Amino acid sequence: MTLLVLAALTTNARNIWIGSEVIDWNQGKAVQIASDQFADVREGDQLVFGIVFTGNTDWPQLAPTKGDWSGNLTGAANTALAEGMTEVKYVLLSGMVTDLKATGLIVAGVGFTLTSVDIVEGDGGDYSHAVWVGECKIGNWDGYQQVGAGAFANAAVGQKMHVNFKDLGAGAYLSLRNPVNGWPDLSDAPGVYISGSYHQFDITAAMLSELQANGMVISGVNFTATAVELWNADEIKPLKLQVPVSYNWVFEGDAVPTFYVGITNPYSTAVEARIVMEVATDKMAFVTSSSKTVGVQGNNAQRIEDMKVEGLEPGIYHATITVNDDLARGFYFAVKPTEIVSAPDKQSDFDSYWAAAKEQLAAVPINATLTEIPAKSSAKRKVYLVEMQSIADGLSGDPVTIRGYYAEPTDGQKHPVLIHFQGYDSEYRPGGDSATPWCINANWDSEEAADFAEFILSNRGQSVNNRPASGRDDGIQKDFANIYGDWFAYEFGNKDKYYYRGAYMDCLRAIDFMASRETSDMQNLFAEGQSQGGAFTVAAAALSDYKFSAIAPAITFMGDFPDYFDIVSWPGHVAKSCQAAINKNGGSMTDADMYAFLSYYDTKNLATSITSPYITSIGLQDNVCPPHTNIAPYNNAATTADDKNIIFNPELQHATNTDWYETYMTFFKKYMKNTTGIKEVESQKEDGRSDFFDLQGRRVEQPTQGLYVKNGRKYVVR
Repeated sequence: MTLLVLAALTTNARNIWIGSEVIDWNQGKAVQIASDQFADVREGDQLVFGIVFTGNTDWPQLAPTKGDWSGNLTGAANTALAEGMTEVKYVLLSGMVTDLKATGLIVAGVGFTLTSVDIVEGDGGDYSHAVWVGECKIGNWDGYQQVGAGAFANAAVGQKMHVNFKDLGAGAYLSLRNPVNGWPDLSDAPGVYISGSYHQFDITAAMLSELQANGMVISGVNFTATAVELWNADEIKPLKLQVPVSYNWVFEGDAVPTFYVGITNPYSTAVEARIVMEVATDKMAFVTSSSKTVGVQGNNAQRIEDMKVEGLEPGIYHATITVNDDLARGFYFAVKPTEIVSAPDKQSDFDSYWAAAKEQLAAVPINATLTEIPAKSSAKRKVYLVEMQSIADGLSGDPVTIRGYYAEPTDGQKHPVLIHFQGYDSEYRPGGDSATPWCINANWDSEEAADFAEFILSNRGQSVNNRPASGRDDGIQKDFANIYGDWFAYEFGNKDKYYYRGAYMDCLRAIDFMASRETSDMQNLFAEGQSQGGAFTVAAAALSDYKFSAIAPAITFMGDFPDYFDIVSWPGHVAKSCQAAINKNGGSMTDADMYAFLSYYDTKNLATSITSPYITSIGLQDNVCPPHTNIAPYNNAATTADDKNIIFNPELQHATNTDWYETYMTFFKKYMKNTTGIKEVESQKEDGRSDFFDLQGRRVEQPTQGLYVKNGRKYVVR
């Protein structure tokens, strides 16, 4: 299939206006150009506006308007402007040519100064499928291109809509919006991370209705939109393409990254297939490209061997493989990933900062209350809603109440402790739809689970702490509310009040709670969590005074922020918005200041204190916590190599493998100490010493079967 490709600007340009005019439709400032300047333009020519971006408005944009002020040029919707843009290009479609010759042009809009208008001779391409052609730079949700409803007047259900693009940057993401209140997603066109040169959408009845009523807005992250085309399905005859996973897409040691392409020609005649592979870093900086052309016989399939990439340094890379301009696959792969360097950037007061936070926490009484959840309890374990106090949101003030679900074994013996830390509120977003918080159900316990004293923490403002009773299934009729808004943004820039200072201390408070329970064997302490829960797991292991027997953070959040923000858009755009708000309101925060602030909460820095056995799981296609960042704490942990294990999932995004629970539990068992079976039989006042002693008062490091005294109480070891 031949796709529309914009020709590069050549010297075949004719200037029709030059100057320096502020454009501001709020003040009636525009530039008008007479129709006789367009007498010889033709379809396919480019109309190029030179601009100086001023951005002195919330919605800077250029509006190419008919010379009689009756509306935009046909097919030339407004283009949103972003910082760094110096020109805006439109390819002239037939309706635009008609309008220019009949009425001329008014250059309208707001937020820029016009410096030139040029006509550039086109390349004579076929624009019969195009309903919009131009160039609009889409930054980090700060650029957009509107395509008017008139462009879709002749569209039909079943057609294919291609959105073409180029100059893909890190985390390139395409989002189509319905330009009505709130700009919701266009029906049946979910946002998508993009590779190649276009993305295809099937036009459904719901989508067509919105397109013909309102048009659409092209938005997203880090690409340049170049065209929108409508194709009939019978006009598109692509080859069938496949790029299977090879070598798990992880290349260690001397292994050379090698990929394969499967091409099936479903038609009777032979075709030539030009295969192009482009490789970039995970920040989408170009590294290398290669190509080969092969003949594929009609009604035949062929496997193209050995698309190799030599000489890559340790890192995460992105490969884009196209065949005759159609995308075969875009994917990330890893080269020597455990050698990726994420250098710690701790501030000089990093250790004292966290020591002060821990000292503040220690002064807060835990005041834990337990409310049994009978419907979740069993004969082996009782399940409770736990409410307890944690550190204030700042250096002073009232303690914050945090909550969690706790399963306590009923046999009175000591049991290994397993703490679960949760993701970015387990799919809940402030103001969005909620997911029911995960509650332990002891009635479903396996024998293995029943052997643990188990706790699921809800950090401040998250999960249980922000759900009404109707949004939980614990049967406890209390309503709770999130007061923190977007957690990552809460008190951003304020080290004393930032959300994660308190949230990391909540993790330690959960450990304090478990240590306070008679059935907890703190010599067998384990923790796991995914995404933000992975970050909490790292923070707990790094900051706790209790030594973890093993940890299992997965797809870990909060890692290596300077690289993180260059790879994907979230949460970088939240941080940059907070930075801009601080500077707008009289504060001062440079990029260096921002990264210095975030360094206190960065898992790559916290992990340097971890010596516990460490297992992790990484999705190589993760576009939320990219592998470059969630491997950072793993690589920086001081755990010995023999006690580290990493699971790479080549095709997964922000998710773990289905057997992750079994995987980390097997890992945990490897480090289980045999200290269970200790049961209190009666109390006896002693001097409060903390170690085990025999009945003659002699210290016993490893008690075997028999009767012992600890902290003034008698225990029997079986």
